[in-house]
Amino acid sequence: MNNLLKKLSIIGLLLTPFLSNSQNQLAPEKEITSMQMEILQKLTGKTPIKYKTYLNQRASPKERDITANYLSDYLSSIGWQLENHYYRTSNGNPLLDLCLPPVQGINVAAILPATTDSNEYLLFGGHYDSERNCPGAIDNATGVALSLAIAYKLAKLKKRNINFLIVLFDQEEDGEVGSKAYAKMLKKMNRKIHSVHTIDMMGWDKDQNYGIEIELPSKKLKNLYESNAKKYHIPIYSTTVSSSDHKSFIDEGFNTVGISEEYAKRDTTPFIHTPKDTYETINFEYLLSSTNFVFKIFKKLAQ
Repeated sequence: MNNLLKKLSIIGLLLTPFLSNSQNQLAPEKEITSMQMEILQKLTGKTPIKYKTYLNQRASPKERDITANYLSDYLSSIGWQLENHYYRTSNGNPLLDLCLPPVQGINVAAILPATTDSNEYLLFGGHYDSERNCPGAIDNATGVALSLAIAYKLAKLKKRNINFLIVLFDQEEDGEVGSKAYAKMLKKMNRKIHSVHTIDMMGWDKDQNYGIEIELPSKKLKNLYESNAKKYHIPIYSTTVSSSDHKSFIDEGFNTVGISEEYAKRDTTPFIHTPKDTYETINFEYLLSSTNFVFKIFKKLAQ
């Protein structure tokens, strides 16, 4: 058993006589960590993602397709309604389009309807593909695991005054192809989007301060995240990093924020885009803290 789970179990046993079930928060936290560990083991090749299939990367069309199927099944199993987005785009050059097949992929998307009458949507998620020859544990299986844990927690809320839309993007490592295609499609749909929150790399915290960065946030979202960070004593920094999926939605005019470990402050994985970006490098206490922080913001917006 992982050391974090051991600590949670021991502390839970010590405190159980003194806490009622409603007060004891260790059990649900242990559940979320176990869930995220299982997801991350499957996405990084620690355990098979399907039967005897192990993924050491999520880069080829076949590997990404296997990943998309797994994520789709997961979201369906926790009560979300699938609305996957299949895209085909140009290679960027008419001559290349004559000799190469179109770029295509799957943005895994699902909806959790509001429990009251609402036409507003809050979109969140992160990319599921990895760089070639890279397990992509922190970049960005952690963002996927954080998003799925939040999806699980949101589905348990008895009251939601806004619709939630989770999107796990394809081909971020190829120039944000998936999120660009989705943002353009979403703009044409004319859905009322309250805000877009994308998560990329949430598993490294060497200085153990639980700090996060918000990348190119809109003014409203900057104020929202900073006020909640102050309330929950989470160090937070606003940056101008524009190298991930949030930029695709900013370019289309959406109210957007990117969420990450401390990338600009350099408390970030040194193994990005290498074979060493493995499951063993993930800080699960930091991932849990970040999951809880983002969920509290979404819960506030929902209620």
